[in-house]
Amino acid sequence: MADALLSVAAERIFALIEEQAVYHVNLVRGAEEEVRKLGQELNTIKYVLEDAEIRRFQEKSINTWLWKLRQTCYEIEDILDEWKYALLKLYNDDDDDAAPPKQKVCSFIPSSSCLCFKKVVARHEIAKKILNVKAQLDEILEEAKKYGFKISEPTAYPLPEFGRDQSTSFINTEEVQGRGRDVDTLVDKLMGNGGSQEESGIQVLSIVGVGGLGKTTLAQLIYNHSRLKGSFDPTIWICVSNPFDQAAIAKGILESIQKGSSQGAEQLDELLKRVRERIKGKKFLLVLDDVWTEDPRDWKFLRNCLGCGGAGSKILVTTRSERVAETMGKSEIFRPEMLSDDDCWLVLCHTACLEWNEVETFVDIGKKIAKKCSGLPLAATTLGGILCFKKSLREWENVLNDEIWEMKKAEDEIFRPLLLSYKELSPMQKQCFSYCAAFPKDYEIEVERLIGNWMALGYLGSNSDDMELKGKECFDVLAMRSLFQDFKKDYDDLNTIKSCKMHDIVHDFSQYLRKSGREEAGEVEVAAEMNVDEFCTLYCDGDSPPNLSNRFVRLRVLSLASCDLQGVPHEMDKLIHLRWLDLSGNELSMEDLKVIFQLYFLQTLKLSECSLEEIPNEIGNLCHLRHLNLSKNRLKELPSEIGNLKQLRHLDLDDNDDLKELPSEIGKLSFLQTFILPNRATIQIPEALGQLTGLRKLMGFKGGSGWRKLGLLKNLNQLGFVRLHIRLDGMDLKGIVEDSREANFSNKKYIEHLTLVFEDEMGEEGSSTRMDVIDALKPHPNLIMLSIIYYEGFKLPLWIVSPANQLRKVKLFGCDLTSLPSFGKLPCLEELYLFKMNALEFVGREFLGITTNTNFVAFPKLKKLKFHSCGKWKEWEDITAEEEESPAFQVMPCLTMLQIYDCCDDLTLLPHRLLRKARSLEMLDIPYSYGLERYTDEEGTDWKSISLNNPRLQLRD
Repeated sequence: MADALLSVAAERIFALIEEQAVYHVNLVRGAEEEVRKLGQELNTIKYVLEDAEIRRFQEKSINTWLWKLRQTCYEIEDILDEWKYALLKLYNDDDDDAAPPKQKVCSFIPSSSCLCFKKVVARHEIAKKILNVKAQLDEILEEAKKYGFKISEPTAYPLPEFGRDQSTSFINTEEVQGRGRDVDTLVDKLMGNGGSQEESGIQVLSIVGVGGLGKTTLAQLIYNHSRLKGSFDPTIWICVSNPFDQAAIAKGILESIQKGSSQGAEQLDELLKRVRERIKGKKFLLVLDDVWTEDPRDWKFLRNCLGCGGAGSKILVTTRSERVAETMGKSEIFRPEMLSDDDCWLVLCHTACLEWNEVETFVDIGKKIAKKCSGLPLAATTLGGILCFKKSLREWENVLNDEIWEMKKAEDEIFRPLLLSYKELSPMQKQCFSYCAAFPKDYEIEVERLIGNWMALGYLGSNSDDMELKGKECFDVLAMRSLFQDFKKDYDDLNTIKSCKMHDIVHDFSQYLRKSGREEAGEVEVAAEMNVDEFCTLYCDGDSPPNLSNRFVRLRVLSLASCDLQGVPHEMDKLIHLRWLDLSGNELSMEDLKVIFQLYFLQTLKLSECSLEEIPNEIGNLCHLRHLNLSKNRLKELPSEIGNLKQLRHLDLDDNDDLKELPSEIGKLSFLQTFILPNRATIQIPEALGQLTGLRKLMGFKGGSGWRKLGLLKNLNQLGFVRLHIRLDGMDLKGIVEDSREANFSNKKYIEHLTLVFEDEMGEEGSSTRMDVIDALKPHPNLIMLSIIYYEGFKLPLWIVSPANQLRKVKLFGCDLTSLPSFGKLPCLEELYLFKMNALEFVGREFLGITTNTNFVAFPKLKKLKFHSCGKWKEWEDITAEEEESPAFQVMPCLTMLQIYDCCDDLTLLPHRLLRKARSLEMLDIPYSYGLERYTDEEGTDWKSISLNNPRLQLRD
């Protein structure tokens, strides 16, 4: 884990040496050679870290050594910050750009004599600290010699050095609890009710989940299930593990079909020929247990060979990584649920070998221990094994009160599968994962905050161009490997995970990784202190903040959100190492802001809801700032110095309703990617906005009558997420349509999310213009999500329902459509929301987009359909009896949820034949739609009619 810190520190040392030459100053005089050696030693020590990481789990003293190294890296980072800070502070200059490159950082320039004195003092202090930390690192290097570490090049993904147990298809079903429903679902899919068809004809089903979840057990139950007997021949079980060896797998398949059939064949080509001969035309079931490879090339030849199997052949894969499932092709993913606490208790009882007459004695405390398993079957089995020889309540209480990572057997058994996943990570990913121990258990982790914290701590390197991208990729890897769970998607962005949680056992594991070395080093264990010392992080959201004493000086991450502060805490100006600061929800003054704006290394600054009316010019000091949140304040203007924030990527000005204009210097923010403008304010936007060609997300832009020209967006071709407000007042309507066309949305190939909000009171006379505007704003077919709000036209342009579109989500809100477009034609549409459609009275067959094709599927991918507050809706036309009977005519085959919320009382009948065709439907939700009360009686003929083909259908009213 120290590798990422070492790399960043070494990079910064050499960068600062070069920067000193540019600034014509030497703040380390007398220690120049030590500085260079320090950088060299940091680079040298990286070559033993791989061996140290592998051995740390067997040799605890190496944990202590790594902990000391990590702490020394933090000290080096602190000194480098002070060095850089001194450079910036001494050489603040307002000269023209022709002078040598000097950072403008603060407004207090000392006299030349004072400046020379300050240089001498700064030089002495920094040189002294460098000599001290160099001595510490020398000691650590000397200590490393006694361990005899192997020297090797750091690899991105070092392979674990201990093997995995081979699994088999045999299982004792009496030992398994709580998997009946999962087994039934998966057996249904394997028998033909589900699965994802590949081009080769093979259906692949992947069971994905964290280590210890019981994926292999589930596969064993399915493999031996009575319903599959006779349906597949042959059935083959292969334990794959790592590495993915196609020749070994092919041999395993041959030996499983016929013993000895692989003899004499060593080359992959010959083995695959024999496999092809023995499975050609046969309906086989192949289980590939514990697959790790994420490289499609590893699987390519075997997959092509297996394609000769008979119709209905299936491959069942177990893996910890969603990316592995994607590697296997068009694999359907199944994520088993955690066990209930009651099921964990039953597993405990069985593995603890409790007699029936002992259960009552231990039931209360046993259920508390079962709860500690957090639904993980392996944890329940392991703790049951620990309890097997403990026959007194006191001994059971000791197990209850111990942390899992403090029990040796639990550490070996429960953490072993997690260690396998951990060892597959790169050094950067290991560091980022273990940082999650800084959050409490069951904490909802905001992904943007998490990535910002990683960046603040230097885990993502020092390359300023791609840190957010690296952080996103790192999070995706950890999520794919099932180290996070309970994901919440951004409502407006289907591709973005907004927040997540960690399973309690995974959280215990992350704490174990961080705690080990600290424990051996004799450190006192206090949660708050550990976060400050180990993670350089302090969260006090909603609580009273502590005194920011000297022990907090090394903080990189500080959140004092909603702490009811009346100004910034005393000694805030001492926290010069801060990179990430959240003061949202506190009353702040201009003087407070001036203190904050001296924290020159800030990368993220959140000042939402701080009652701010103006921003001081000193904001221009924050030359490293990347994320600035000024939302929900009372700002009237922004200073021109905001143009100095050259590294800014994200600027949020939402809910500043008094903001009237933006400075033209906004055009200097060439790296800006996200720009959120006030939703309700009428704001003068400068022409310079058109220079922000790197913008990817633009929210709240207002165009049309009396507002900024939409043509200003013409060259912003990186846009992927746009929310436009369009105003029509009857003046120059033709010009507005032409201006909309000039925005050139059809060529913005990265656009995925488009929201159009109409703000006009033209009534019916503006209907054709509104449609012409939407037609002119026709986006590139890559669009994924479309929202249209307060559209008063009678119909929508045809491009919206073109089968060439990639639309997955459509939302219409407050629109005056009298009929619905043929949304059923959209091949990728998964979610359709229709809210407050006040002119809609009739939903006809055109909604399905029925064609004359022999094989027709309406809404082939639709999963959720919601009608909300459609106050005049009276009828939904059904399909014909012939269409219901025809297997070539399909309607909404993937629909799982239909909601009709608070709709007209005159809507009394649902389309029974249509709903019987939607055989995946699981939930009918009809609250406050009183005309549909006839369906609330589950014994009534109407409910029985629509649920005839779907016994899983549930009602919510």
